[in-house]
Order: sequence, then structure tokens, then C-alpha cells
Amino acid sequence: MKKEEEEKLEQPSLDAQQIYLSLINNDADEVGILRTKKKYKVRWLKNAQLEKLTRLLLHKKTIDEQTTTGSDVMDAILEDNKLACKAAAIIILDGFWKMKFRYWLLWRWFYYVRQYDNIQLHEILEVGKKKVPLNQFYATIMSLTEAKDTLMRMRAKEVETTLHGLNMAAHSQTESKDSGS
Repeated sequence: MKKEEEEKLEQPSLDAQQIYLSLINNDADEVGILRTKKKYKVRWLKNAQLEKLTRLLLHKKTIDEQTTTGSDVMDAILEDNKLACKAAAIIILDGFWKMKFRYWLLWRWFYYVRQYDNIQLHEILEVGKKKVPLNQFYATIMSLTEAKDTLMRMRAKEVETTLHGLNMAAHSQTESKDSGS
């Protein structure tokens, strides 16, 4: 009889370790705005930032659904520039208190004073998208799935039937291997 080989666990790659340490240390990536010399630091997004971005995007979606189909193209472009400025401000501001006190000023600075467009803010938005810690979120959700008390549990009779069926299948496979050799 051959022993089944167990799956070997491999150490995480160097890139995965660096990303993990970057997340733990909240390291910032420095991102420049196109056609300017201004640079901003983008850190890993926190819960307050993710909630604010979600509210912003949901509000934009409801506005889009309510508008008529014959709306002016120029108004749509300006609204998208405003959305990009708001999203960039959310991504740049790290933490609840910075968001609370600086957000209203920063997005207006980007939109009205500096007049940044989508193209200039694209790099900030791309880096911000990469700074969402989704893998940790997915791992947490998977771990908590089995902790719910509303999940259906097997009764003792069902367990016995399942185990008996598995045992019979294994027994019939060993008999067929023995008789074939």
C-alpha cells in the first residue's frame, strides 16, 4: 500500500511577504499628479475611507439612474471630474479625523482651485485601488462562516449513514483492487 503524500505547505514568496509587511506597517506609496510637481502619499485604506468611498459611489449611481437620457455630455464630464477629485481626496486622507476635518477642503481644492481632471488623478485612483486589503477581509469572512449558529448541522443518524456509505465505498474499492491483481 502506498502512503498518500500530504500536501506540502510552501513558504510565502518574497513579494507576498513584502506586501504583508507593507500592510502591517501601513507603508505609503508616493504618487505624483500628472503635469504637476505635486506628490501625495497613499497608504492602505482604512474602514472610514472605504465607507466614504462606498457612499460616494452609491450616491453617484443613484444620481445617474435619476437623470434623463438627454442630459448634456459636458455636465456628465464635469460630474465625473468632481467624482475623481472627491475619490482622490478620500484616498489621500488617511484616517477618520483627517477625513472629518480636511476632506471638504481638499476635494474642493482639487476641483475648483487646481482644476485637476480624471487623467491627472488616474494614478492616485489606481494606487488607491491596490491599497484595499481584500485578502485579509476574505480570510476573515471565510473563518467566520463556520462560526454562525444558524448553519444546519447534521444529526447523529445522518453522520452514521454518511460514514457507513463512505466505509462501504472504500471497502468495495479495496476488494476490486485485490481481485484485479
